[in-house]
Amino acid sequence: MSKSLAFLPLVLVPVFAACETIDPLLPPPPEELDLWSDASAGITHAGLAQLAREVWEADLRQDPFLATYLGDPRWNGKVPDSSQESRSSWRMRQVAFRDRLAALEDELLEREDELTAELLRQKLEQEIARVDLDLEAWTVDPIEGPHLRILNVASVQPCASERQREQVVDRWNGFGAYLRQAARNLERGASGGRTASRTAVEKVVAQLDALLAQHPSQSALCTLATGGGRWVELAPGGNVAEIAHRNLGDAREQGVLLEVNRHVLEPTRIARGSFVLVPSASDELPLGARGDFLYDVLLALEEEVWPALRQYRDVLQKKVLPRARTDEQPGLKYLPGGLAQYRTLIREYTSLPLAECDAKAIHEYGLAEVERLRAELSALGAKALGSGDLATLQQRLRNDPAMHFTSRDEVEAKAREALARARGRLRGYFGILPEAACEVVPIPAYEEADSTVAYYREPAADGSRPGRYFVNTSAPETRTRYEAEALAFHEALPGHHLQTAIAQEREDLPRFRRHLNVGAYVEGWALYSELLADEMGLYSGDLDRLGMLSYDAWRAARLVVDTGLHFYGWSRDEAIRYLADNTLLAANNCANEVDRYIAWPGQALGYKLGQRELLSLRDEARAALGTRFRYPEFHDRVLENGAVTLPALRRLVQAWLSGEGVAVEATSR
Repeated sequence: MSKSLAFLPLVLVPVFAACETIDPLLPPPPEELDLWSDASAGITHAGLAQLAREVWEADLRQDPFLATYLGDPRWNGKVPDSSQESRSSWRMRQVAFRDRLAALEDELLEREDELTAELLRQKLEQEIARVDLDLEAWTVDPIEGPHLRILNVASVQPCASERQREQVVDRWNGFGAYLRQAARNLERGASGGRTASRTAVEKVVAQLDALLAQHPSQSALCTLATGGGRWVELAPGGNVAEIAHRNLGDAREQGVLLEVNRHVLEPTRIARGSFVLVPSASDELPLGARGDFLYDVLLALEEEVWPALRQYRDVLQKKVLPRARTDEQPGLKYLPGGLAQYRTLIREYTSLPLAECDAKAIHEYGLAEVERLRAELSALGAKALGSGDLATLQQRLRNDPAMHFTSRDEVEAKAREALARARGRLRGYFGILPEAACEVVPIPAYEEADSTVAYYREPAADGSRPGRYFVNTSAPETRTRYEAEALAFHEALPGHHLQTAIAQEREDLPRFRRHLNVGAYVEGWALYSELLADEMGLYSGDLDRLGMLSYDAWRAARLVVDTGLHFYGWSRDEAIRYLADNTLLAANNCANEVDRYIAWPGQALGYKLGQRELLSLRDEARAALGTRFRYPEFHDRVLENGAVTLPALRRLVQAWLSGEGVAVEATSR
């Protein structure tokens, strides 16, 4: 799963926050004013180029977290705004952009400009549609909710310079407003009869309880202010001189600790106990500057963030949970206007024409694919484990300790090994290769329990951060060895990292296209990559290939489960049972995955539908080119334009084949 720029659809997803005003920062220095001179790269038409620049800047201003992930320092002190006023203003802005685009589309002469305009139009239309859906009013998300978004952005927040540290303090103070607005949105939804499912609310309440049980100094939100130092507990009524004696070798060094730990100069903190930071010897900040920064961050956490987290938790516990939909009715079908909303979301995540966003047809395709893959699992299971009975295979693979990892380090080491092996075999299958590196990172402790098995985050646009393959190392005894390779090939190479980094590095494309996240294209490519990895000889053996088939069956089952939940009205347990019966996934993964589909209606559909389109286009290319077919040429044609809609991808590949002198039958998809 790609969580790129918040992982989601064709749009550069606006994730909004608080309506409360935050004091403006000083104007950015001049060297930061022309960060995106390539915002309209490759566009010939002057009007379209200007519009692309304005849309790009508007996206960054609207979602400052997105700007930080991209490496744009101008908005590092800001938080998004999800108030109704802000969302209404954003919608008006998108409508104005769309109207300007419509006025100039007839003037476009270059084919590349026409594609850019098409993608921009669909992006703007989906931004408008997403505002109208008002998902913020009822979605409670244990995977990517606002309480987790602030923790995640903290992991990439720069703090090296004095100005960057000022931005940290400004943003941390703004987190309170961001969380309070999220709580108000949920209150509004609950009062209007729109709420999340009970399990989603309970999971997030448990996450918030765990966060609030920590002293703010011990949270991930304080880590960047510690300079690599380590915390030592100060017992109620304790003595800082004693801590200096134990940790610095001399009680007289308590002055060093007090300079860094201004918070313990307050008698009330000494009385009730606290934590003292022992500074790192390698800390580059002077003691006084470290102390100022740490104090300001702790003050923001104690006076803004922790109270806002408590308020968010109380709204969920007291106002949302009593009205939450039961686990018998977790899908959109049970919300007012839910079926129409679901069709809108199907279109957003699949990029298909509305006429093809038919939940019944998608459900039936999923059922057929599951049956086909069950047969393939049985055949390979007989070869690898001596039994073709799927229930027997499930019992063996799920319950045999030898099929599971024994430590977190093993999970991480396997991910690194698979990534390294894939990196060494890209030549011969790809002409265009990314320059950005990819690294393996364990999913942080604060989100691992309810997170997916893995996800990917793209490199910073300025090159300051590589692509990151986040792997879930929690409860390693539940993490299957036989699925680990398919997971790595999906999330990293030749999957998400290869596709995303290539798109970001296409200097002949405007910025919005280089960072566009078309769900069916992005996830379809990653799922296609799991099968491609087999053709590349990347799997270690038949057990790992069973993992590949299990993952393919899992994505086929998603078509059934997502439509089952949101269109047919399945219960949570019914959805979990279907996943468990038709894949080799571990039980904990089945439950977490279903909760993800409940929180993100329609998102799970893009994987299999995108893979189907890629395989269909490759079959067409092979049939048309015969012995002239080459993997690198096909893959380069698919990847060179960045993420595009499935209809646009089909046109591009068929135009390439036509240019090769091959007759290609045009289709509507």
